[in-house]
Amino acid sequence: MPGDARLAGQPNKSRRGVRGLVQRFLSRALPGKTAIARAIAHALLLGAFLPFAASAEPADSPEDEAKIEQAKAETAEAESQGKPAQLDEVVVSARKREELITDIPVSVSSVSAGTMDRQGLRSVADIAKYVPGLNINSDSISRAFVSIRGIGTALQAGVQPGVGVFQDGIYVRETSYINNPLLDIDHIEVLRGPQGTLYGKNTLGGAINIITRQPTDEFGGRVYGNYSEGDDNAEFGGSVGGGISDSFRARISFATRDGDGWYDNELTGDDAGEFSSDQANLATVWDISETAQLTGNVYYLNFEGPGTAYSAVNSETDYRYNLQVNVSPRQEFDYTGANVKLTMPIFGNTDFTAIAAFDSRETNAVADGDFLPLDIVRTAADEDNDTTTAELRFDTLHSDTFSTLFGLFASHETVEVASAQTVVPAARTVTTFADRTGDTWALFGTAIWKFAPDWEFTAGLRYDDEDRDQDLALVSSAAPGTTVPLPSQSIGSEEWQPRVSLTHFFPDTGWMMYGSVARGYRGGGFNSTSAPPQFLTYDGDSVWTYELGGKFASLDGRTQFTTALFYNDYSDFIGQNALAQGPGGGLVSVDLNLGDVESYGVEAEVIHQMSDNWTLSGNAAWVHARITDQSGWIELVGRPLPSDRLLFQPDHTYGVASDVRWPVGEGSIDWNINAQYKGTRPASTFASEATILESYTLVNTSLTWRHKDLSVGVYANNLFDTEYFESYIDGSLLASLGLLDQNLGLLGNGRNAGIRLEYRF
Repeated sequence: MPGDARLAGQPNKSRRGVRGLVQRFLSRALPGKTAIARAIAHALLLGAFLPFAASAEPADSPEDEAKIEQAKAETAEAESQGKPAQLDEVVVSARKREELITDIPVSVSSVSAGTMDRQGLRSVADIAKYVPGLNINSDSISRAFVSIRGIGTALQAGVQPGVGVFQDGIYVRETSYINNPLLDIDHIEVLRGPQGTLYGKNTLGGAINIITRQPTDEFGGRVYGNYSEGDDNAEFGGSVGGGISDSFRARISFATRDGDGWYDNELTGDDAGEFSSDQANLATVWDISETAQLTGNVYYLNFEGPGTAYSAVNSETDYRYNLQVNVSPRQEFDYTGANVKLTMPIFGNTDFTAIAAFDSRETNAVADGDFLPLDIVRTAADEDNDTTTAELRFDTLHSDTFSTLFGLFASHETVEVASAQTVVPAARTVTTFADRTGDTWALFGTAIWKFAPDWEFTAGLRYDDEDRDQDLALVSSAAPGTTVPLPSQSIGSEEWQPRVSLTHFFPDTGWMMYGSVARGYRGGGFNSTSAPPQFLTYDGDSVWTYELGGKFASLDGRTQFTTALFYNDYSDFIGQNALAQGPGGGLVSVDLNLGDVESYGVEAEVIHQMSDNWTLSGNAAWVHARITDQSGWIELVGRPLPSDRLLFQPDHTYGVASDVRWPVGEGSIDWNINAQYKGTRPASTFASEATILESYTLVNTSLTWRHKDLSVGVYANNLFDTEYFESYIDGSLLASLGLLDQNLGLLGNGRNAGIRLEYRF
């Protein structure tokens, strides 16, 4: 596999000099290639990074800065009036600098807070249906199965994600953040394709960047309330902020939410779907000088809700809530964190950025381990996660045509887990204690060269070094007071993640086209010590992506269109987990490098302004993601998978939307209606034939009246109460564990109608 996965204790390779690093990368990335090919690639990569001559040019050209500031102002004005922002006005930070979305050679979508408010969307998981190529399935508040273009799917909470999630550019490593209610955000950026060059490991499928609102000098705020009848959800929140002095401003935000959810425990009568959250954010900005700025964020979230609550069903078309378990699955999370960012110019032509962040997550959970009314297995777990990260960046404009961004990243993670499994008939409980640490550091850089008026060449490279360790111990109720230490485990990796792109702008047409090649990787992990010895750990996986894209913004500002063709070559895929015979007897769940995967396809987004008050938009993606090699799976299980398709990954998705505005006096009435389609996708099975879940279409609508600072809106998601499964496990899995052959399904949310009131001041 590309990259160097090693067990702890083995010597590191030499890392001397830029030339040595480049040569080492090429020897791995181009194995068996001719010396001439390697020499050409060497010259391109090395030549992109060596120019670092000082210049007296300003860090941002006045023209670009003016365009960006104007676009941000126009977008903010549109959002304040409840209007969708135009694509050519959207500013994103996909390349860790503010740029217009139409100017960058990256396939990226931006979903605004206004769009989420109008449709009652609360989390990253909720926006998936509005973004081409983004697929999110969730079976509890603790985890989500996320993929972009078929890449990044992870079915186990312990596997590192293949799509990275970032809050204001700061990495959050757990997929549980996908389900968290969001508070006071500005927009969400979804970057498709490997983003490891600037964002680091675990972004081989792409990255999701959540951008929060920043306080302004002007005093103001808002309060809002929301109620929806489908899940009996009541929500109240608000924010207030402004300038406290000439150089300091702040904003505080809060929200509280309670709901009954969608289902009860038919066996115990518990309200198993009940959920609640309380959260608060504090954002500050201090203008240290005319050019230096320090921003800070502090946040807290308590989130409680259902765990993996699968209904017992007869087939993949038996759509009913039928949860029958002895213990209603419940999970509670406490998130706390803080981050600071310092930005300032240095050397006259360089913008310096320093970021430090701390994030903590405390978890406790209980569940029925067999998902059945038979009282066989019960589970409980407590977990503490702490992550500290730091990043330094130097963004330098050497001339009007050449700029570079270099950086250094480091993170330290600690995880303490206590998980208990009780076999009720035997009255025996085994508790496993695990202490895990993870250390990652990286060097990265990108150079952008506008070598002709209408051409741009970009080259980037990142080196990541990761080391992970795990210490384990067991305590059994059969031998009270006795702790059994287990062998420690260590894994590590050294990885290169390059990206090269070539962009051409067509003057006076509104068109730009680009081609890019990029590599991404995901870190490996640990299995249970009861797994077969050769599967105690598994390596990371990686992908090479080749992309050809285009963006169009009509000169009259009425039409915008983006599209991309892509091909992904995925090695050592960390796929669905398998069951294996442990050395001590019995079956054990094992995560493994399944084999190789390839995916290719096309995606597109379009928005067209039919008139001043009517806009049509749409998105579509066709993704052909298939397993091409199953050798890792066959080595463990002894037989092939029932299908070469990836779990829960549809081949086709699309969406269409209409936004109409009717001016009424000093306000307006806005109507949105949209339809979102997801194609067939394979469910989880251990049988010889794949179970295929049906395709479905969800229709959503909202109607909002606005008058000055007051807005009142009604909305309905899944208007026609379409039935579908979010997740599904056929009975072959439980049967292989010696349990009842029972199919399990997790239904998607039914029709949910609500009302939202908001007042801005």
